[in-house]
Amino acid sequence: MTTTTQQQAVEVGQIFYSSFGYDMTIIDFYEVERFTKASVWLRPIGRIVKNDDGRGNGTAEPDTSLRGSDASVFRKAIRRTDSGNVYLPDNFRAYGVYDGRPLSFNTWD
Repeated sequence: MTTTTQQQAVEVGQIFYSSFGYDMTIIDFYEVERFTKASVWLRPIGRIVKNDDGRGNGTAEPDTSLRGSDASVFRKAIRRTDSGNVYLPDNFRAYGVYDGRPLSFNTWD
């Protein structure tokens, strides 16, 4: 019996997100500028905040009309989980492929 794993694709223009914070959950978004088999170059983009309850809780979605400068583009190594999903290792932030659903944030410390 052979088991195949579907590899999650990385493409130019694809949106990634990062999540970080100890007592808070901060969400940032990035657009793929270029990639190789081992690396991806990300450009920071804006975020649209929705459903903010006035206490720093709500949801965030990417805003591609706001793009970071060329100097803000950075490279991350690409790793894959056993199931083939992409993740970008980092000691501070958790990076992942954005799936189109609003992400919850909390900026109240």
